[in-house]
Amino acid sequence: MEKVFISYSRKDIEFARKLAGDLEKASYDVWWDITDLRGGDDWVRTIPAAIAASKYMIVVLSPNSIESEWVRKEYTQALNLRKKIIPIMFVPCSVPFALNTINFVNFSAGEYEEKFKSLLSPLGFTGKAPEVTPFNRTTAMLASALRRYAVYIVIGILLLVAFAWRSFSAPPPAVKTSTPTGDASSTAISTVETATVTFSPTISPTITVPPTKPTATASLTKQTFPMLRFCINVLLDVNNVNVRSGPGTTYAVLGEPLDVDSCLNFRALNADETWLLIAPIQSNLSHQQYDGGWIRRDLLGLGQTGPVELPVVTLTPTPTPTSTPTITPSPTPSSTPTITPSPTATNTPTATPTKTSTPTSTATATGTETSAP
Repeated sequence: MEKVFISYSRKDIEFARKLAGDLEKASYDVWWDITDLRGGDDWVRTIPAAIAASKYMIVVLSPNSIESEWVRKEYTQALNLRKKIIPIMFVPCSVPFALNTINFVNFSAGEYEEKFKSLLSPLGFTGKAPEVTPFNRTTAMLASALRRYAVYIVIGILLLVAFAWRSFSAPPPAVKTSTPTGDASSTAISTVETATVTFSPTISPTITVPPTKPTATASLTKQTFPMLRFCINVLLDVNNVNVRSGPGTTYAVLGEPLDVDSCLNFRALNADETWLLIAPIQSNLSHQQYDGGWIRRDLLGLGQTGPVELPVVTLTPTPTPTSTPTITPSPTPSSTPTITPSPTATNTPTATPTKTSTPTSTATATGTETSAP
């Protein structure tokens, strides 16, 4: 079987998957990174070796691929090795300078079945062409758009749910009423005994929970790439792998172990690009339990290093409460009043001096003449 290498952008993966499957029906040995890169493979060495072993290279041209550095490196390597390159125009775009002297097969117009038969001729195919199904471009582009904007869609839905919940759960606004106060135009004449109530504080425990070792919560720093789908692919003799609650083996296991060959959607990488974050949207409903979980990249056949077209996330520590209480006393009122009498005014009569006339006597000397014997 002749070996064919397909160079494409991950954003055009649906078309590449369809093309690879149809070429295999025509008995070609197709190499493309989704199925032929294994766990632990070194991308820098594996891809050039695959190009060297291939007789033909198909370059899928689109606005996505002509901007891809990896696609540029792949067809440059094929040109250096003098491999036969067959460009195919998937989405109309400008042809790279290095390929502009090579005739391309135009898949952007016409029926897919006819264009596929036209592709078989430069591949040296002889015999009856296999029956292939049409390629639904609209469905593929919709799936690609959903993967690209899935994170934004999920965030928008969560914001709408949160807004609706706050709207329905908010308490009704308090109605402010005014209490009339009367003029103190009269004063009490009678003596009234008043009581002053004082509260003596009692101690009631208030539990304060101190923070412990924080857990890691991922927060996206960029969201410029679509979700990607990878399958569990390990070389070790194991039947399943664990999903972790964080990017490391020190984090707890999340959900049931995943069987080998299980395929999931991923939406981000950790800062070291060694672990992949599982996306909330999964085609298999049983995989939704792993939302927010992490899987090491080498368990997905991505090797230890190399680019993965997913955004990188940073980890934000979140305090985890413990059950060790700290008692803080707080004063609470008691119902035992202490009556303190306050003095009140009493009516005490006082003497009021009155002016009276006091008669005074005036002595008048009256002489009496007596005769001596």
